[in-house]
Amino acid sequence: MAAIIDTNIIIRFLVGDHAEHLAITTRLFESVARGDRQIIVLDTVLMETLFVMVKFYKLDKTEVVSDLKALLALDGVVNSDKMIQFEALDLYVNKNIDFVDALICAKCALQGHEKISFDADLKKC
Repeated sequence: MAAIIDTNIIIRFLVGDHAEHLAITTRLFESVARGDRQIIVLDTVLMETLFVMVKFYKLDKTEVVSDLKALLALDGVVNSDKMIQFEALDLYVNKNIDFVDALICAKCALQGHEKISFDADLKKC
C-alpha cells in the first residue's frame, strides 16, 4: 500500500538543510525512484511545498516546479491525478497564477469541468 507523504518530507529532501532528515528522505526517494516503495503526493502537499519553498525559502518558482515535477515523475509516485498535477505546475509557472487556480484550470481542461469563479486569474487559462 502506498504511503502519503507530508510537505516536510519533500522540503527536507529538496532543501537539504537538516542532515539527518536529508539522509532519511534521500533513502526514501531513492526507493521511490526504483519503484520499491510507493508514495502519494496530495495536491495540498504540493501547494504547501510551493508556498514554503517560494515564500519562506525565497527559491525561484521555476526551479521549484522543475524539482517537484522530477519528484512526481518517479516510478513509485502513484498519484491517480499525476497528469493534472503536472499541468497545474506548468500553469502555475507559465500563467503566473497561484497553484489553487492552476489546479482548477488543469482539472477543468483535462476532465472537462466547467469553471465558475469571480477570480480574474482563472480567465488566464
